[in-house]
Amino acid sequence: MSENEKKNASPFTVPAEIDQYIRRGMEQAKELRQNRSRKRWIRIGSSLVACLFIFVFIFSVRLSPAVAAYVSSIPGMEKIVEFLRDDKGLQKAAEHNLVQNIGASDSVEDVTFTIDQVLADEKRMVLFYTVKHPFTDKEVALHKIELLDKTGKEWEHGVSWSSMGREEPVIQDRIDIVINEATEIPDAMTAKVTLAIDNLEQKTPLLIDFAVDKNKFKTLDKKVYPVMKEVMIDGQRFTIEQIAVFPTQTEVSIRFDPANQKHIFDFDKLRLEDEKGETFAFWGNGVPVRDNGENRRIYNLESIYFVEPEKLILKADGIRALDKDKLRIVIDAKTGTLTNVPNDRLKLTALRQVDDVVGMDFSLKVPPQDKHSHISLGYDLTDDLGNEYDYVQGSASSATKDEAIQNYSILFKRKTNKGTPTSYSFPLSSYPERLQGTFSLEVK
Repeated sequence: MSENEKKNASPFTVPAEIDQYIRRGMEQAKELRQNRSRKRWIRIGSSLVACLFIFVFIFSVRLSPAVAAYVSSIPGMEKIVEFLRDDKGLQKAAEHNLVQNIGASDSVEDVTFTIDQVLADEKRMVLFYTVKHPFTDKEVALHKIELLDKTGKEWEHGVSWSSMGREEPVIQDRIDIVINEATEIPDAMTAKVTLAIDNLEQKTPLLIDFAVDKNKFKTLDKKVYPVMKEVMIDGQRFTIEQIAVFPTQTEVSIRFDPANQKHIFDFDKLRLEDEKGETFAFWGNGVPVRDNGENRRIYNLESIYFVEPEKLILKADGIRALDKDKLRIVIDAKTGTLTNVPNDRLKLTALRQVDDVVGMDFSLKVPPQDKHSHISLGYDLTDDLGNEYDYVQGSASSATKDEAIQNYSILFKRKTNKGTPTSYSFPLSSYPERLQGTFSLEVK
């Protein structure tokens, strides 16, 4: 589940804008969004010219900081340069002419939203956009986006974006679209965009018609490296099944042995390394991992599609894992205390219960390697009466005096009313405990 927004709430009070937070969180917490649509075709001629222009300069960005600075000053190019610096795979995709110029926009009350460019293949689509507004003292943010196909049919996709409000009159950012296995990008789409101004969702959406030229990538078939090699670390087994490579990302499929006594959350710095020592890891934006059936996950790394290495080694510096009988956090709703917790690293510092809103504050003591990173504790709250809850939002921060202490706040909204609970619980989605050992496995 993607956590696209990190607003800091007061540790002891429910914010006045709670309704807006709840509505926003309920929309963004859905990893898959299903949507409707309209149609409009862009002119292919001008699009190809723009793509050629982008190809020439993106190549120069890799060679010369001076040229990069020059390109960054060109309207509409800043965000592409900034984004591609973080992702070697997308840089290569741009060099191979996969960036398409769009330039489609809509305006409501002097606020204009423009989809500038798109970079896409069959697995992922990145939209680069610009928001222009006249406000001098108000924060503007992307609240919601729906992608509607030309027939009105809904198509499934995962979406993530930054919804932090900003006061700049020109806001440039990106939206990451994850495309499901059984679906594909529609021939023509309408982006239904809802903005928020000072945390208030705007009633009138903007409608931007655009099309993606799928001819650019339809001949770029995925490359599959079968692996089927087992790894044994600290008594826990998992199998690297295969590596599938697309122009925008590399997918590492891993199956975990159901007989393992520990649940493996994640890998520290999972990466591929080629024969030259160059590494390809998660780029830091978009979706890092997704479930792939029972006991299976797919981890997304930078694309090696246009690199074609002679040798590949899969490595990780550590493996986050926890005993399976310690995965569930249980909270006494009356006393505000933890009754089930993995260890004394995690403490509940506040429990807020106001009508159908439940807020929780935690402090977590982390080892030195985690002091500059934060995790997501959990999303799926329930209680002893079987009430259902929506995850609204979460925030994380480091303590000012002790770098080993991190503070977490989680906000939920109850959807059902089966009475007043006496306990809450949720499964941990991560935790700073690790297996003893690392791994390095040749996969090609």
